[in-house]
Amino acid sequence: MYFKLTSKNAYRDLVRNARRISISEISESEKREAFQELLDTLKARLGETTRTLNAEAAYAKRCMHWNQRDVAELKPVKPPRNPWLRFKREFENAIQSENPSRSIQISLAWLYADSYRDDWITT
Repeated sequence: MYFKLTSKNAYRDLVRNARRISISEISESEKREAFQELLDTLKARLGETTRTLNAEAAYAKRCMHWNQRDVAELKPVKPPRNPWLRFKREFENAIQSENPSRSIQISLAWLYADSYRDDWITT
């Protein structure tokens, strides 16, 4: 399957392409292979650092206003409330499950329902 990797942030590419795969008309076995191929393609770019994610939701708007973003210092991002990290972990676990398409659709629904999801990600 062809993946659109247009965003500077790999998490946005992961979500966009996971949604495209989940709503496609292909069979479940082909979806499983496409999900695995997507994860293999983006694995190197899905780092859990401050380069791609924010450690807290309020950080993004505060730094955008004051232009205080320090990219030179990379710190790990570990909060369990971060919806992008939660989706990535659920995506990785769903690929090993019996019905990955259904699990990933549920995870996507939770991600899109989070009203503050864009505050947790950079660019």
